[in-house]
Amino acid sequence: MLLRIKTEIAMLGTAEEIWAFASDPANWTASNPTEHYGLKYDSPDNRPATDVTFSQRESVAGVMADLRGHFLYVNHPALAVWRGVATYKFLFGLLRPRIPEGGVITIVPFGETMKLSHNVYMDFPDTWFGHLMLYIFKRWMNGEEAVRSHTFRELQFFKKQIETQNKVARNVT
Repeated sequence: MLLRIKTEIAMLGTAEEIWAFASDPANWTASNPTEHYGLKYDSPDNRPATDVTFSQRESVAGVMADLRGHFLYVNHPALAVWRGVATYKFLFGLLRPRIPEGGVITIVPFGETMKLSHNVYMDFPDTWFGHLMLYIFKRWMNGEEAVRSHTFRELQFFKKQIETQNKVARNVT
């Protein structure tokens, strides 16, 4: 049972500038400081690439999670496809459901700007427990809106930082 969330934002900047900023794990963590607690890519340059694994600690809908994943495909600087499994910690870590997750990040021309999108999914198991988890996540935790807000906050941060850097660079020259 897939829960799909689509987020996108238009910004001034080149695909390379957006990619360089957004793929930096320090910037990704800073993009949502109340819900991100660290990201590490298992690559020599600590950046995403095809077959690179990663780990991220984060909070989604108020629940701590450890996400372990890998990049299925990366076409620098336009596309990254990832998947992983997030272990959520309920009841002080006594209950630890594992939810498959994934996403597609794209940077494409959009008129005079670039459009950065991050479309994510959570794949709840098609079992009675999975149905219960999805029901609780959607109804009691407002999970769909929490995931949408979490992801869009990241994109807004990238837009603000990149456009500010570009504005400063244009004023300096």
